Amino acid sequence: MSANAQPPFQATPLQVPEQWADYWARAKKADGIVDEEARCKAYPDLPGNHWSDGAAQGRCTLLRKPAWSLAQIDAILSSSGGSADLERRFAALLKAHYDDQSQREQIFRSLEAFDKSASAGVVAERWLKLAPESAFAHAALANHYKNAGWAARGTASVSNTAPGQLEKMGQLFAQAIPLYLKALEIEPRLSVACYELAGIGRQSSGELRQMATERCLSVDPDSYYVVYERIRSAQPNWGGSMEEMTSAVAYAAARTKSNPILGAVLGEAAGYPLTRLDPDSLPKDALTEVSRMAPSGTLMNYASNAYAQSGDYWSAFAYASQATRFWPRNARFRAERGWWLMQLGYYDWAARDLGVALEEAPGNDYHLNAMAEAVYRSQGLRAARPYYKEAMNGEMRQTASLRYCESFVMEDPLPAEAKQCSAQLVAEFPRFGEGLALRARALYGAKDPGALEAIDSFLTQSYLISDPEKRGVIDEATRWKEELSKSNKPGG
Repeated sequence: MSANAQPPFQATPLQVPEQWADYWARAKKADGIVDEEARCKAYPDLPGNHWSDGAAQGRCTLLRKPAWSLAQIDAILSSSGGSADLERRFAALLKAHYDDQSQREQIFRSLEAFDKSASAGVVAERWLKLAPESAFAHAALANHYKNAGWAARGTASVSNTAPGQLEKMGQLFAQAIPLYLKALEIEPRLSVACYELAGIGRQSSGELRQMATERCLSVDPDSYYVVYERIRSAQPNWGGSMEEMTSAVAYAAARTKSNPILGAVLGEAAGYPLTRLDPDSLPKDALTEVSRMAPSGTLMNYASNAYAQSGDYWSAFAYASQATRFWPRNARFRAERGWWLMQLGYYDWAARDLGVALEEAPGNDYHLNAMAEAVYRSQGLRAARPYYKEAMNGEMRQTASLRYCESFVMEDPLPAEAKQCSAQLVAEFPRFGEGLALRARALYGAKDPGALEAIDSFLTQSYLISDPEKRGVIDEATRWKEELSKSNKPGG
């Protein structure tokens, strides 16, 4: 972008419309809370919603940190009588899952401490060795293998997933399955095990999925995780049907009194067909309606995109805020809200969202460039320089290289770095009009003897700048040329 070009987003924040003022203020305040469950609970609900009582606040409890971190579990195991102590703690959490609504689903959350990491595998194996008859130790090690298996598979469709990834996933799942089955044999009420088996079966074995689902529904019929897995398995893309989805959602609706968190899934059947439509032509009104049915962060992300497509970035922000409320670590959701905030001119807030996106998806080209842009608009080019430098390694190298070089030319100029960087830029992209303009500016600012030649080179190729908003630099370069031509004349 040339030096005097207009930024691609609003240069100053737009005033918040009256209809969104209260929502905006409450969302901004909530967004400053670090704890994800507390942040979620502090968020305002979507205006005009028809959510069932307790659905949103209950859904927030699924963001609670595990009762014990992996490091804490490791420390407990190292203490005298540690394995017995850990057994008592997890047994109490399992009992509370059935008896205490405030502790609902936390046994699922706590076993997720055993993630895909090698350290989680080491701790789980140690626990199982110390307590070979513990259902929880079996489930812990199984969870580690399960998480590693899903990570090996990735998130692409099966048709777009390499055979080697699927093979690795299968090997890890094969290690998890007998451990989950043993956990259920020892403790039949440990529905975490049948829930995870159903998920594995959805990917690899219909027979396993059916067995696990039936087992879960018999021992834990009101669990959010159990019911949501049933809904997910009923989706047509997993071999189910709309009739099955509708039935599964009706099952959930009938049990919201027993577990209010189930109210979060009541829009899944109505929303599913909308998620299969052309992502560039999303039906705003229909997505608004399903968003009002239940606090589904995923469906509200679709609604957010629909509003953005229509140019209504205030509504897009409102729906995106619900998506990030319930999925605070989802890189795409955070990045998209960052984009909407930039469109409205709120670059500081956008940078916070994009920072989370980069934590979850390091090196992502689009997140990096968006982050650089947000930091540039809020803090200046120098502050954005590290992000542009990193983005130069990706698909958007040309634009990132331009901005990186601009950081040496436009703000507190560094003549030596400016000359070197702009020389590399035009050497790599010789037909990049903005790069030629920046090279001319760098040499002119440095009072370099080659400035006039660089200005001439740019002016003869200024047609390469096609964006009318960026062509103001041509007038500047013309003035530079006149100035240098006069000074180079005898007696000038």
